[in-house]
Amino acid sequence: MIFSLMFTAVSSAEPVPPTAGRVHHVVIVWLKEHGNPEARRQYIEATQSLSKLPMLLSYQVGTVLPGKRDVVDSSYDVAIVATFENAQALDEYSRHPDHDKVIDEKLKQLVDKVLVYDFVEAP
Repeated sequence: MIFSLMFTAVSSAEPVPPTAGRVHHVVIVWLKEHGNPEARRQYIEATQSLSKLPMLLSYQVGTVLPGKRDVVDSSYDVAIVATFENAQALDEYSRHPDHDKVIDEKLKQLVDKVLVYDFVEAP
């Protein structure tokens, strides 16, 4: 299970200064009940409270849009894209007690695998 990736920042070769630019946090989720519309709905509803945390600039969550091109991965269930002013705001979000509570109490029971991609927006 790769669930721990959702909560642990992966360090790069060069640290990103906290003021480097907007940061996008992309979370790709495979549910234990893969493809189950009810499980997807439960996951999405459980994450809605996170969209209200003050350090977020934007928060989108949705389900897979199947694609026919070879480069499109349609194997997941739910994706989240959260945008922050900088890396420090992402760090505050990932350590926020409400973030941990939602994950521990609502999401872990639904999730089989998670991949996270964090990137700094190019100037």
